[in-house]
Amino acid sequence: MRGGAVPPALAEAFRRGSLGPRHMPPLFVLVRRGPSSVGELAERLRLAPATASLLLNELSRAGLVERHEDEHDRRRTIVSVPPEQRRLFQQLADERIGLIRRTLSRLEPEAQAHFAEGLRILAEESAAMAGEPERAGHP
Repeated sequence: MRGGAVPPALAEAFRRGSLGPRHMPPLFVLVRRGPSSVGELAERLRLAPATASLLLNELSRAGLVERHEDEHDRRRTIVSVPPEQRRLFQQLADERIGLIRRTLSRLEPEAQAHFAEGLRILAEESAAMAGEPERAGHP
């Protein structure tokens, strides 16, 4: 996995254009935090539930996440990464997070603040691309 390799199913979905960078935050949250309801994931990512559901539907069609009813509340849908793909995505997430941590460790405190601000703006712009224009420009 080192050197930026991505799981084959993800690479294929990106190549076809059915997935893009905006799909990575929900995928990484599911990989690092485990199964989640659509609503919980939307809240965690600060997305509208409809937007989170759209992204998860696209990830599901690509075979990267599974959806099932919550056995305790059938009105809720629980989303998870299939076990056979979880390890690969965990490695990919760890590599990306490690890259950010190593970058921050090499910067002076003022530069770290500017870098963090740039990442925040990038996240807002990504949300706008995912159909969340009302949240762009807001922390």
